[in-house]
Amino acid sequence: MLPVVEQKLSDFFIYLEVRQRLVLCCFTFLAIINAYTMRLCLDFSLNRIVLECGGHRVDHGPQVLNPKALPNWRFELAMALNQTEYQLRSRLRAGKEQPDPNQKGHKGPQSGGPVRRNHPVQEDPQERISCSQLWPRQTQSLVVMAFYAGYVLTHVPGGRLAERYGGKWVLGVAILTSAVLTLLTPTAVRQGGPYALVAVRLLIGICEGPCFPAVCALLAQWVPEQERGMLAGCVLSAGEIGISMVQLVSGLVMAQQDWPVFFYLVGGGAVAWFLGFTLVCYSTPDHCPFIQNEEREYIRCNTSTTLLLTTSGGRDDMEGEDGYEGEDWEHRRGVEATCNNTAPWRSMLTSTPLWALVSTSMQQEFQQKLPQELQAALEEVRARGSSLSELVTIIETIAPYLGNWVASLTTGRLSDVLIEQQILTRTQTRRLMSWLVFLCGSMYMLQIKTSGARIWSVLGMGAYYASIKLLPLDMSPNYAGTLMGISGGLGALPALLMPYLEQLESDYKLVSSVRTAMWVIGASYISGDVQAFNQPELEPQ
Repeated sequence: MLPVVEQKLSDFFIYLEVRQRLVLCCFTFLAIINAYTMRLCLDFSLNRIVLECGGHRVDHGPQVLNPKALPNWRFELAMALNQTEYQLRSRLRAGKEQPDPNQKGHKGPQSGGPVRRNHPVQEDPQERISCSQLWPRQTQSLVVMAFYAGYVLTHVPGGRLAERYGGKWVLGVAILTSAVLTLLTPTAVRQGGPYALVAVRLLIGICEGPCFPAVCALLAQWVPEQERGMLAGCVLSAGEIGISMVQLVSGLVMAQQDWPVFFYLVGGGAVAWFLGFTLVCYSTPDHCPFIQNEEREYIRCNTSTTLLLTTSGGRDDMEGEDGYEGEDWEHRRGVEATCNNTAPWRSMLTSTPLWALVSTSMQQEFQQKLPQELQAALEEVRARGSSLSELVTIIETIAPYLGNWVASLTTGRLSDVLIEQQILTRTQTRRLMSWLVFLCGSMYMLQIKTSGARIWSVLGMGAYYASIKLLPLDMSPNYAGTLMGISGGLGALPALLMPYLEQLESDYKLVSSVRTAMWVIGASYISGDVQAFNQPELEPQ
């Protein structure tokens, strides 16, 4: 950064007495929002994309071409090329597919006259083309699942990179590359068809995989233990705001604009975030030139920097006498070097609390069923004949997700109070919140057909962010990125295998009982205590 710019920013932060850990939390909060909007923008525009790539049916005689029988992108692209840009835009802006005058031309006019009618005519239901006819259902499922296939692969590598080289650039590069691919999505679809879209979504998933692990690595360095429930819970629950944003933007933009505008807006916002993030945020407080000494020392004494100095004899104080500062500093650097070079994989993978964390994460992701919830919301809007551009519809659609985020703040703050006042230990608090998730989820399933059922889901999601999501930070601040990579990567498997798991659960009722048992066992064995593998042994010189 230029010295002049750095000095101006430093003066600005000092004048306003801005706490740099809050700045870091704000930018990581926005990072997760951007990650979710780029992940979900396809769900709200897939119908438009399919209609554009598939075009509408044109009868040229007895020859019948069935896209189901010929799932070839060249065929689908050829159908799209038969339409003019003017016809395409007018059909999409109208919000529904317009009939093709050539469809009825081969039947001959009823009056026998040669006059061609240009005014709209009532469309025959038999002549309407559905998305399943244009793109086979298998192709659409492949497009949606491609993201999660890549997303699962890069969680653990992203976490280790964030711990070794700093979370700032791992997170920044992950969001930037995802943004570039999002901006290129319309061109890729129009030039390469559905299989180009599958490739792009796979790459976006690979790029977004490190986001949550990198965020956890940053929070471990910046957020004090006393504020972990409130600040870290607020950041990690930002996906709920991201879901609300993507619904809001899609309703306001796509109602009047062509679908690529949605991707350009989402991708452009992520690029703008990257510029601001790299300008004012740093991986650790020690590298930040804007932070004041008081805040730096407060963070050091209550975050992973201090935990990194713990040994079998307890916690060392960095602010010791002058004669011992050099020894403590050298000891710290030696432990950091060991921590950065190797990870205690054997101790991690044999840890019961870690697998309890993985089990509960997988059950929560399966229970949430985010793509299905979004699709159900869209179908409900269409069934009522309304548009997402209407204010009432927008509020009804995004209110549950905003409620989830507010509930996460409330339960997070409650967790901090319970721990700070020594009413419960950290482990007891996390287990209490995880049992609240289970209770609220059970009540939601029992009352799923009643109007009051949604409140249980909101409370359950809030407690989830105040318990399960915070466990990587609790269990090992030094390896929080790796733990989030393991739990998040395996937790994303249900989203990847959702169609098969739902079919298995419908065929065999025992599956539901097994899932419930896995949650109960996992919630009973999770731990909020710092684990033994958090402190690596120094290699002998």
